[in-house]
Amino acid sequence: MIEVILFFSGVFNIFLLWYIVQLLRRFLTFQEELDDFFTQLEEYEGHVDMIHSLERFYGDETLGNLLRHSKAVVEECKRFQNVLSDNENEEETEIEKEYEDAEEEY
Repeated sequence: MIEVILFFSGVFNIFLLWYIVQLLRRFLTFQEELDDFFTQLEEYEGHVDMIHSLERFYGDETLGNLLRHSKAVVEECKRFQNVLSDNENEEETEIEKEYEDAEEEY
């Protein structure tokens, strides 16, 4: 009887191990896709900022609103990314904050 229980326990443990590996793979794929999306959002924000700072468009209210909205979306993505990322150090976060503060002053 104990052999049967041990057999089913072993099969169940192997299944759980396989399932955990599959979940981790999905999570890592999701994290990579999120990082790529975040990079594209930052590039978009930079592009809008560059256009807004051109003399021809400087002070345009529509572009200003678009720039503020894109910055808000990037910030929201950063918060979401930080929730998912366990590898981020406090030093990296401080550097990012200093960079953001420098951008806001510009």
